[in-house]
Order: sequence, then C-alpha cells, then structure tokens
Amino acid sequence: MNDPTDRMTIRHVLPNGLVLLVQRNPSAPTVSIRGSIGVGSIHEDVATAGLAVFTGAALIRGTERFSFQQIAERTESVGASVTTGGGVHATGFSGHALADDAALLVETLAEVVIRPTFPDDEVGRLKAQFLASLREDEHETIVQASRLVRRALFGDAHPYGRLSLGSVATVAALGPADLAAFHRRYHPAATTIAIVGDIDPPRIIDLVEAAFGAWHSAAMLPERHIPPGLALHGVRHDRCVLPGKVQSDLVWAVHGIARHDPDYDAASVADTILGSLGLGGRLGEAIRERDGLAYYCSSQLSADSGAGPWSIVAGVRPDDVPRVLDEINRQVDRFCHAGPDDDELIDARASMTGSMLRSMQTSSGIAGWLLSIERHQLGADYVQRYPSILAAVSADQIIAVSRRLLSTEHYVVASAGPAGADDTAERT
Repeated sequence: MNDPTDRMTIRHVLPNGLVLLVQRNPSAPTVSIRGSIGVGSIHEDVATAGLAVFTGAALIRGTERFSFQQIAERTESVGASVTTGGGVHATGFSGHALADDAALLVETLAEVVIRPTFPDDEVGRLKAQFLASLREDEHETIVQASRLVRRALFGDAHPYGRLSLGSVATVAALGPADLAAFHRRYHPAATTIAIVGDIDPPRIIDLVEAAFGAWHSAAMLPERHIPPGLALHGVRHDRCVLPGKVQSDLVWAVHGIARHDPDYDAASVADTILGSLGLGGRLGEAIRERDGLAYYCSSQLSADSGAGPWSIVAGVRPDDVPRVLDEINRQVDRFCHAGPDDDELIDARASMTGSMLRSMQTSSGIAGWLLSIERHQLGADYVQRYPSILAAVSADQIIAVSRRLLSTEHYVVASAGPAGADDTAERT
C-alpha cells in the first residue's frame, strides 16, 4: 500500500485569499473535497445561539441557480454527495465523487457556499427538524450535564459557555434574514479547501479558480481570539434531575489548553493515558473495569483557538455518582503526582501515531488532516514529524502539564439523571 504521507501537497492561494490544498492520491478513482470557513458559533451572541450551525446546515437548501431538490438530483445522478454544516470555530463543507465528476463537485460546492438563498419553506422545514432535536436533547442526560459544565466554566456570554446547537428558544427566533446576515460574514480569505484524490492538480486548481475566484466579501475578516474562561474557586457541583431516566451522566472538568500552547503535545499524551488509551485509559480501567461503577468512562481535551474544557465523563448508576466522583479525583491526584509509567507512554505514542495513520487511509481523511495542519499552522511536514513529536514528550513534561491544568481542589462537576444519592450536591 502506498504511504499517503509521502505524497506532495500543493498549496495555492487565490487572489481573493482563499487557500487551496491539493494532493494526488491514485489509490482510488475518486475525489474528496473538504472545506472550512473560519466563521462559527464563536461569532454569535447569547441571543442567537445556534445561528452558525443553523446557517451552515441551510447552505445546501437552495441557491441562486439550484433548488434543494435540484442539488440532490445533480449530485445523486452521478453517485456524488455534498454536505455542509456549521460548528464552533468554522463552517464546513465537503463532497465526494468519482474523479471524472470533480468539476461538477467543485461547481456545486461553490454554489452552495457563495450563493445560498435560504428559501422560506426550506428554512422552515429545517428549523422544525432542529427544534425537534433540541427538544429531545432537553431529556438527554449527557447533553444537560455538558450544558451545566460549560456554563460553570465559562459563563453564558462566553462562546464556549454554551453548546453550539443553541436552545429551543434561540433557534425558534431565527429566520431566513438572520441566516442571510450571518452568511455575509463568510470570507474567502478565511476559507481553506483541501482536495485529494486521483486527480490532475493543475486542472483542479483551474476548476477552483473558476468557481471560487470571483468570490469577494465586504465583511471584515473574522477574528479567532477567544477570551479566557471564569476563574475556578473551589468545587462547584451542579445537578439536573431528569425523571424517568435510569442512568446518570457525570461530567468533571477544568480549563484545558489552546492548540497553539507549547504544552499541547504533552497534554494530549496525558489525556490519552488518563482517559482514552484502550478501553478508557486509567480512568476506564479503574472505574469501569476494576470497580464496575460506570457503563463508560473516558476523558477529552478540547483544544482549539482557545482553551476549551479538559473533561472526564462517565455514565453511572444514579446512586453511584458520589463514589465515581471520589474515584475520578483519586485517579487525577495519582496521575498528577506520579505521571505515567514507561509502558503507558510507549502505548500512548503508538496509539496516537496509529490513529493518525488510520485516519489517512482515505482521501477524505487526508483532506481533513490537511485542513487541520493549515488551520493551526503546523507545517507542511507535520505528518512526517508527528512520531518524533510524540517521542519527545517525556514523563516529566506530562506531570508538569497535568499539575498545571488538573486539580481536585478547583474544578466543576455536573450530573444529570434521575433522583439519586447526589441530590444533595451543592455549589461550593
């Protein structure tokens, strides 16, 4: 099998500032396109929460040239697919087709990104779907626990202090005019497109120039600065009682680290060992496998333009919430004190390297990595350097970053589920 990391990536910048990344992958007769526009829910306010996600999903619902039905017929007739969607930091779009249909794919994606019309009827149907999903989320234990934790860590006004999907109240108030106004914030100079497949790079560059080259925006380039979260003083435990549930979800969290922080790699390896390696790292081994106290238990480090949460999540029996919380704190203290052993460090490096390589076995996966590398300015040779980056992370660095970020004296925790032994939880 050819190694995808050995193929050269061409970086081409259009006159309007759009960055195009092209890589030939002859392993399959297809082409994958993934694009990112640096406008997301970090650019909305409390009253319009959900606007970025709603706008991103609505891009494909009709354009100046094509209706939603015509877009579907245009792509499905050749076995192609196109998708769009909003997120926290960016709006994404993607497409996949046979390499011979690359022109159709590029033209269709340009149409939905640059010239959406947000028809009233289609926006209304999409809103009904969003509201139905949000009403279901009101009864999902993990969603409600996550909402409480984000609010406690960042506050309502902070872009990380709320979930990107918004709420029933905020989404219900949005209409086509709001989506059109938010779309006007999209900017070609904040856009990156990665195209990978069995393609001729010069031809692809010409296609993108023709489809996206005339795109201009009067908007200012979107900012990516994220303010810090709220200072943590002591322990805060918030509780959401959801009658009729049989399981509680617990989220323990502290402030994490930004992607550009020099300690990011050490924190990432630490997170893998603590709560991702194997069946859930040390946390999963102790709480789920050894003690049988959780249906699942893992950790996640959210690192992007700003420092998101470093969180530990567990699905537990309602009466076991206090015991699980005690064990989480015990494992965090132990990890901060002694760090990983040699075998854990070796296994984490192998797991993280293997995960990257597996994700790059498809053209879409390669395109996703190209976008991430460009977004965070990691360097064109990042994939080749990745194993050596991990190899340079020492146990001492992991201990240092864990002690810097993790704390069992200052953290937030939220639990959501039926009435249980933790109903006496208080904010402290």
